Amino acid sequence: MEGKVALVTGSTSGIGLGIAKELLKNGCEVILTGSRSKENATAAINEAKASGSVVHYIQCDLSCQVDTLCNEVDKIYPGGIDILVNNAGINFVKYIDEYPVEKWNELIAINLTAPFLLIRHCLPKMKNKRWGRIINISSVQGTISAPGKAPYATSKHGIIGLTKGVALEVAAQGITVNAISPAWVDTPLVQVQFEKYARENNISVDKTKEIFLEKSQPTKQMIDTAQLGQLVVFLCSYGGASMTGSVLTMDGGYTAQ
Repeated sequence: MEGKVALVTGSTSGIGLGIAKELLKNGCEVILTGSRSKENATAAINEAKASGSVVHYIQCDLSCQVDTLCNEVDKIYPGGIDILVNNAGINFVKYIDEYPVEKWNELIAINLTAPFLLIRHCLPKMKNKRWGRIINISSVQGTISAPGKAPYATSKHGIIGLTKGVALEVAAQGITVNAISPAWVDTPLVQVQFEKYARENNISVDKTKEIFLEKSQPTKQMIDTAQLGQLVVFLCSYGGASMTGSVLTMDGGYTAQ
């Protein structure tokens, strides 16, 4: 993948940073994005640069600044990008009759509308090149759901529908579109959820992790962000060239139960 250009949204930590690092290790130039200022994202930028040579950073709030992101990407790479990883996402857990409308709007804007807009913007130049890879990060909540997670599951079900529809539209043009659905991944976002549960139930964070993994992931192991990154690399490689419209689950056996 030497010389390929990848845009990875939500890539200053967690899954996005893990994916960016694996792409960099394999020769890609990578554009990181996040809502933090460049100064506050320095640690993530430096961590990414340790994995590869060419790293750019664009600050962007995907709930309202997708056009800004697209314009900045076009300035850096007028010929367009080769790989788009729609990873950025937020979650807010509350039962539906108590769910704030503003939270619903923000969640849908970041988790679903932003990927739609970025795909719409990037596809024409991918078509010109007759090559492109689009990977959308969904979730096990894209096929199941849970109390308090109806809006989040709605967005992740939606990203799978978007993946399949776009894949069929561009299948004969050298462009693949796939989704990855992880379960519990070892990220700061998940750590926050575990800490909240631990406080509410007066138990340790380690005990909380044990409870969640025992209940949901038969492997009893958290998923490593590097594992997701390497799956993205495979989808961008020759080996993944005939895979499109697929939903690849990495969940430690979660949805096999």
